[in-house]
Amino acid sequence: MKRLDQLTSTRFIAILLVLFYHGGGGVYFSLLNIFPISALLHAAPTGVSYLYVLSGFVMSLVYFRPKEKFDIASYWTARFVRIYPLYIISFLMVCYYYIDFVARVKPQKILANIFVLQAWIPTYAQSFNYASWSMTVEFFFYAVFPFFILWAYKQSTKKLIWTSLILWMLSQLIYESLWSGIYPQYRNFIVYFPLFHLNSFIMGAVGGIWFLRVGQDQVIKPSTNLFILAGSIFLAAAYTIASSIFPQLPYNLQPMAGLLAPILTLIIVSLAMDKTRLSIFLNRPALVALGETAYALYILHVPVVWIYERALENSSLANPRLVFDYTFIPLMIAIGVFAHFYIDRPLRNWLKNILKNISMPLLILDLVIIAASVYISFNFRFEGRKEILSYRSTALLMFWSAFLLRTVLSATFNTFNPNNLYGSFQQLARPVLLSVTIGSVVLAGIIFTAYSLGQFENFPRSIFIIDWVLVLGLSLAVRLLFKFFGIYKQTSAPT
Repeated sequence: MKRLDQLTSTRFIAILLVLFYHGGGGVYFSLLNIFPISALLHAAPTGVSYLYVLSGFVMSLVYFRPKEKFDIASYWTARFVRIYPLYIISFLMVCYYYIDFVARVKPQKILANIFVLQAWIPTYAQSFNYASWSMTVEFFFYAVFPFFILWAYKQSTKKLIWTSLILWMLSQLIYESLWSGIYPQYRNFIVYFPLFHLNSFIMGAVGGIWFLRVGQDQVIKPSTNLFILAGSIFLAAAYTIASSIFPQLPYNLQPMAGLLAPILTLIIVSLAMDKTRLSIFLNRPALVALGETAYALYILHVPVVWIYERALENSSLANPRLVFDYTFIPLMIAIGVFAHFYIDRPLRNWLKNILKNISMPLLILDLVIIAASVYISFNFRFEGRKEILSYRSTALLMFWSAFLLRTVLSATFNTFNPNNLYGSFQQLARPVLLSVTIGSVVLAGIIFTAYSLGQFENFPRSIFIIDWVLVLGLSLAVRLLFKFFGIYKQTSAPT
């Protein structure tokens, strides 16, 4: 169906509220910080909820095809490719900012961020790039969506609407009860846990299904539809202003859990149906481009704020704060545009091509093998907790080096390609042997370099032999098991 670019443009407005909320507005925020506008400028939590509703709506527009088979694997791959490249870049930027402390961070906290699981673990929800918790929520939506949409194919529109409303009411009842009972002691759980945001996404998805089944064929006067749109925006704005005056109402972070989701759904649906000059204006290429850069703006703005502030503070400028206040918003928009069009898009295309020849189960199992091998190697080589702890820094450096290096080498030698399972044992084993052996040699070189520079007191040579045996043996065993059980069907000649 035709793209609804007027919706895309609204993403930029929501992200701008997030930038203001996180302290990046500077003089632009100060100029508008007058009541009641000031209350609306603090409405970033509602803006995040709007993005969740919009995400569900757009997912339905793109993937609700009852007459076609839903390819779940392709869907998940497409969503991963859409989100992950800039996500991991933002994570690495935060690691760079905290370069002096990263080596002392718990591996499980780093892994939770690498695998986008941090919001499921309340103590890690705000670790590293604190804005990235919402990517855990989005990945949860993407995991649920295929099963919801397959169920929705068989349901009436009326039933779907009632289901979404009941889910919304139950979610709000539970959420507000928890908020009044255990906030702020369990703040990270109440605010960021993905389940509390599912109602927004489902309501948006049902709104998208209604639009496809009913809405796009409805004959409604443009003036009537515009009245519904304006009325919905007014209700959302009025509640936001009222909640800033009356503390008895849920306010600040509370609306982020979907409190206004029904109203936000009305805004999105009526805007999708709009055919007035408003949509013509929002469909302008410049505004659409800004909307398309919304994700880049969102995921990168926290590390950019930190790095930019540090750079200004270390400069010889007389008033670095004033420079930041005037320049950050224009700079962030420029970075967002550049990152979207010249980094994110090319990376997505590259990653799509790479993933065509990668078995995700093999990749995940290899990562587990890498982590387990480092742990087993050090525990097998050294006796006693005290001796093992004395090598903790060495183990951490080896773990993170192996985690990145071995993955890159495996992709380079094509060891994740399921077609390799169907050749001879030599064809299966050769790329694994090469990638594991080269990885072990380079790992030994990295640890020896650190030892030579005085970072470690000892250089445990036998560790690398044990690790090499474990990684090689387990990697080959996994591939042989995949071949034995016929996990994959052969699609082309072995490479």
